[in-house]
Amino acid sequence: MKPRALHTRLAAALLLLLVLVGAVNLYSTLVTTDLYVQEVIQGTNSDLALNIARMKSDQLLTADGRIPSDGIDQLFHWMMVVNPGPRFYLLALDGEIVAYDPSAGELGRNRVDVEPIRRFLEQLDGGDLASGRPAMTILGEDPHEPGSRRVFSAAPIPPDGRPVGYLYIVLSSQHVESVADRLRDSYILRLSTRNFLAYFGVVLLSGLMVFGFLTRPLRRLVSRMKEFLQSGDDGGRDADLEVGDEVRLLARTFDEMTQRIERQMSDIERMSGAHRELIANVSHDLRTPIASLQGYLETLVLKGAAVTDAEREEYLQISLRQSQRLGRLVEELFELTKLEAKEVKPCLERFRIAELVQDNVQRFQLQAASKGVRLAADFDPGLPPVFADIGLMERALENLIENALRFTPEGGSVTVELREELHRLAVRVVDTGCGIPAEDLPHIFDRHYRSRFNNAASTTGAGLGLAITRQIAELHGSELEVESNVGAGTVFSFSLTVAPRTHELTLADVARATASQRAAAL
Repeated sequence: MKPRALHTRLAAALLLLLVLVGAVNLYSTLVTTDLYVQEVIQGTNSDLALNIARMKSDQLLTADGRIPSDGIDQLFHWMMVVNPGPRFYLLALDGEIVAYDPSAGELGRNRVDVEPIRRFLEQLDGGDLASGRPAMTILGEDPHEPGSRRVFSAAPIPPDGRPVGYLYIVLSSQHVESVADRLRDSYILRLSTRNFLAYFGVVLLSGLMVFGFLTRPLRRLVSRMKEFLQSGDDGGRDADLEVGDEVRLLARTFDEMTQRIERQMSDIERMSGAHRELIANVSHDLRTPIASLQGYLETLVLKGAAVTDAEREEYLQISLRQSQRLGRLVEELFELTKLEAKEVKPCLERFRIAELVQDNVQRFQLQAASKGVRLAADFDPGLPPVFADIGLMERALENLIENALRFTPEGGSVTVELREELHRLAVRVVDTGCGIPAEDLPHIFDRHYRSRFNNAASTTGAGLGLAITRQIAELHGSELEVESNVGAGTVFSFSLTVAPRTHELTLADVARATASQRAAAL
């Protein structure tokens, strides 16, 4: 598993950095050691060829001033016995090898590039002649190892005067050792390696302790952030809580806090708007019944004994109806405000809506008969049960039936229909009333909209029933729809979730239905 905690990742980064620094340091040490060794060898032996050329000039040149091609083997052999490290070569001016010690082995090439030799001689002449060191290290070709370049010493033959050739000495013919060989054979490198490993361990351990100390407040903050996330709506079930990436968790917590604040501000604004709207509705919708009630009571007070018993009874009956209407309006206003503010949570349960429809139809039969309207229910007895809140459904049916009776003239009919459609059960209230004009249909749920339809409703004391019913339908994941033709009638409809055809309802079924309906309502 990948380490995710911040202090673990910092420790891993420190470890990688130390390894990288150690590898670079080891490589640079080996490279600089090679360069230093070559510089020392060439610097200390830069005048070796010149001294030999001066001491053995009579053997390196013939009497007529030519480079001998034979008879010089013994000289080279003697020099290699005295100093077995270097290899000695006698070159012509063009770099062709004239003589060498055969005991050193077969040549890999018969010619040497003279350009490095010329640069070496120029630097030797321009350098510190007292020390005999050239200004920089120059590498030349090794005739016994084609492709390899070694430090060398060279001198013109003869040393003084016009040269006819060169004495060319390869100072080091050893192969470059591998890193493993150097670590194994070099005590200094082994000691340096051990020191680095010790330094590496101390720094790594110290880094872990320092990182742990520095990130301790962050870990405490992360613990509190986890508690905050677990206190949310998801109950801390999110898998991201298990990771150790503190920075990512803090970012996620910040986003969650921002979202919660925004939701709370939205709820506050919605509640504030609901309260303001409630005040406006109370002042607007209650003005008529209050004025009527006040007028009749003032009449009774002003006329006093002049009011007959019949008039007093009539005034009191009117005042009683207005007070009842006033109480009903207040109750509807509070109910609608709570529904619009999402303060009402439906208590979903499994029941048969057909039985509820039948009960409401029977309850309104007397009112329908008094108006000369036929009220009936139309449904299949085998309809399945639904998921819904019984109390809210009863309120919605009351509103729709009462509204249909109010606008259906004598001789008309009101029918409550139930139909199963695509795993949902449709509830339809059909009347043969006056209908609603097309221009009023988009506004019938707006309590502030005034039209011939709304004015007629308000004069009879209905008012807010349709708006309440629409909110109840939305709480159940549906939408209250209306179809109407002037003079032909109106149809209001919504749908409910059908419960599974089982004997027992599981908690999982209720949870899924509730989540689906709440999501649809939002």
